[in-house]
Parts: sequence; structure tokens; C-alpha cells
Amino acid sequence: MEERTYTRRYSTRQKTAVKWLWHPYIPIGKVTVIQGDPGTGKTTLALAIAAFLSTGRPFPGTQNEPLTGESIYQSAEDDPNDTITPRLLALGADCEKVSDISVPFNDIDKDCEVLENAIREIGARLAVIDPWQAYIGRGNDMNRASDVRRLMSGLAVLAAKTECAIVAIAHMNKSQGAKNLYRGLGSIDFAASARSVLQVSLSDEDRDIRIMSHIKSSLSREGAPLMFTIGDDSELDFIGVYGDEDAIYINGDEGGEETKREMAKEIMVQLLTDGPKPGKEVHEACKAAGVGNRTIDTAKSELRVKSVKKAKEWYWAL
Repeated sequence: MEERTYTRRYSTRQKTAVKWLWHPYIPIGKVTVIQGDPGTGKTTLALAIAAFLSTGRPFPGTQNEPLTGESIYQSAEDDPNDTITPRLLALGADCEKVSDISVPFNDIDKDCEVLENAIREIGARLAVIDPWQAYIGRGNDMNRASDVRRLMSGLAVLAAKTECAIVAIAHMNKSQGAKNLYRGLGSIDFAASARSVLQVSLSDEDRDIRIMSHIKSSLSREGAPLMFTIGDDSELDFIGVYGDEDAIYINGDEGGEETKREMAKEIMVQLLTDGPKPGKEVHEACKAAGVGNRTIDTAKSELRVKSVKKAKEWYWAL
């Protein structure tokens, strides 16, 4: 009788890098959640992601190579003819590369094979379920951890084996005082099971501005919060990185490519090329140029600047 093996050593596993649809917000082969209150623009954001992918436009706030590919957008709340298609067109999408599922699909548990076949049929790089609460099936309770974990586990397995980024849109509860991760409607296990969670909200300073915040990232450092606006015809414009003193205008309205992050990098390179310098000195030089703390930290991380303690003072070094 052949002896059964129950274990596998990690030394036999092959190290692989995470693939990204939109670094560091949406990984390929994983499940991402986009959550938000009604009217904040989470559906338009998800449609914009499909539109960017359909034409190969680069995603804002990222350095990864843009991808071109097909998407599935499955909506239980919006009509595909008078809502989804007009929005996609307003967002500049190539609608030949965006599809919905044409056969009965009501339960991401029982109809998981339908979703898999749809993804494989067109080689979809992105599949959006909007909202996930509409597709959990009658036999499941979105407030029961065991049910949510099983559903999310099935989506995770499907995402991995099809190398598709699965995005689940989620409504939020009314617990205004709760932490963001606990505001998703249903069990916390929904957000806990996702590898990335994005939250869409309205700016307190300007209600016409929406903010996409990266509130959970299991595979990378959290991305900067991005600001965007939605026009009367559902066109969406990313306008910059949110922050009191760290506003970086992606569209080039304020300084073009010479963003504050690039300014910070240049300052660091100039000061550190000849050797380590006191971190306080480099930090103050960046601040004097109008760069905020969060942007300084991002620039430092991207340049892989190291902090080394000498005596009682911290030094920065390339």
C-alpha cells in the first residue's frame, strides 16, 4: 500500500511575486473589496477600473505597467442598458472588452462554476460582483462568519486558479463610530478574508470630491488615498492624492510631472549621494520645499533609504 503524505515542506515551494492589476490596490488572482455608503461612487469607480483595463490606460498613482484585458461586470442593482453601458461609454471604455454573465447567476456559492466558465470564456483579468450581498444565496447568512468565510474562500480559490482579480462591491452598515473595516454590511470576516479593501467616501471639505482610501492591504504597503470627481454624465477624473499638505495633482494641473514626491526624491538623492546625513536634516529640507510628512515617507520608501542610528541620532543613507 502506498504511504500517504500529509505534509509538504516550504523548501519545495517556489517563490513567486504578486501580480498586480493596479498596484498596490488590486492584486491579480486575489479578492479585493470596494466598500462605501450609498452615493459615494463605488460603482462608478469599479466601472472606471474596467474602463481603464479595456483600453490599456495606466492607472493613477502607480508605477506598474498598464494592462489591457477583458472584464466581467455583474450588477444586481443597475440596468445594463440604461445605466451600466452609458456609464462605461462616459468613462471611455471599449465595451467590446466588458461583459456580463448571460446565463442565470444568483449565488456565488452554488453558481461558482458559472462565474469560472464566464471568466475562462473571455480570459477576463477582472471580475466585479456588484454588490456581493445580492449574490450570497438564500441558504447563507451574511452575518454568520462560517458562511462568509466559505463564500470568500471559494472566490479566493477561483481568483487564484483563473489568475483573475475579483472585486466585490459592498454596502456599509450605519455604525458611524466603528472602525472602517467593521463598517462593511455583514460579518467582519468578509473584509478579513479579502487581501485588499478600498473604501470610498465623500470629502468633508468638498462634497463633490470622493476619496478612495486603502484601509487594508495584506500583500503590499497601503496605497495613498486618491481623490476623484464624478461628472454629470458619470465621467470620472482622478485629481490627486488626498492630504492636507500632501496634495499631488495626478493630471498635471499643479506642477505637471514635478510632483512633491519626485521633489522629495531629488532632495534625498542630492543630500545623500556623498554619504549618510542626519535624518532630521533631510526631513527638514523636504519640508522646506513644501513636501508633507506622508509624501516624505513614501519617497523614502520608494528610494529604499535606510535609517541607521549612530550614537543618539538617526542617519539616512541610500
